[in-house]
This record gives sequence, structure tokens and C-alpha cells, in this order.
Amino acid sequence: MLLADKKKQENISEYIIYMYQTELLIRNFDFDPEKIKIHVLGNIPDEKMDMGKKEEALNWYKSLIEAMQSEGLEKEGHLASVQAEVDKLSELSLQLLTENEDYQAVFNAARPSIRANIQASEGLVTNPVQACLNGVFGLLIARMNGKEVPEEIQQQIEHFGNVLSMLSHSYRLTENS
Repeated sequence: MLLADKKKQENISEYIIYMYQTELLIRNFDFDPEKIKIHVLGNIPDEKMDMGKKEEALNWYKSLIEAMQSEGLEKEGHLASVQAEVDKLSELSLQLLTENEDYQAVFNAARPSIRANIQASEGLVTNPVQACLNGVFGLLIARMNGKEVPEEIQQQIEHFGNVLSMLSHSYRLTENS
């Protein structure tokens, strides 16, 4: 089983962020499967991933490359299949906001940070769940690039993570029922 499949089953928010990271990786390697084979899969020791699994992973990357190119995502944007999962989470969020007091409390604690993130996007993001995902993904990218993240931003991201955690848990319950 590929890591993406495992993440999708276990934590949909982690899956979405992993896919955003994968899209970025594909762009950084110029949509070239050979570069991914050398620089990504080539750095995984054989004892951690055998040649068959590496071939399976490479085929997965190739399918993503093809999908991204066919959807015109060479410069930016996210795969429609991944955004469909964001839409499902958004629908679930709206449902939980009307039914679940614990989720309401977590969401309301995050609301100022969500609002600030949406305003900062200057109209590019209007969906609260997307704002949370973008915030967590942005923190991941900043850390990967060795950038220091101010405490205020880390607190915002913690709120986003709380929202996404509750959503992912509820999503898993609804998908497995």
C-alpha cells in the first residue's frame, strides 16, 4: 500500500496536505519522473522499500504527473480529486457546526485565525477548511525551508490543526460506517 493510500484511510487532512506536498515536489522536479526516481526514490534504502514498491511508487508519481498536466496544474493549483476531498471536509464542517458542540467550540476558537488567513489571501481562499489546510501546509513548507515561524503564527496553525483533527476523525467515522 502506498503512503498516500494509507494516509487517505487514516487521516484525510494529512492525506490532503501530503498530496499538496507531492504536487509541489513534482513541480520542483519539472514533471520529470526520472528526476523523482533518482532524487526521491533513489534515496530510500532498499531495506525500507524494495524495488517492486519503488516501481509502484514511480508509477504513482507518473500518474500524478499526467493528471496534473491534463488539468493544467504546471504552475499552481491542486488536483481535482484532492480538492474533492477538501469539498467533502467542508460539507462535513458545515454539518458539524450545526450538530456538534465540541466541534463548534474548536472551530470558534480558530475563527479569528481562519478569518485572518482568508483576508490575507485577497480573495483566493474563501473556504474556512481550505484556509486551515493552507495554514498547516504553509507551516510545513516554512519549516522545510528552515524559516523561523513567529509564535503568533504557530498558535494560529495550532487552531487550524485542531479543526482539521476533529474533521478528520469525524470524516473517518462517516466513511467507515
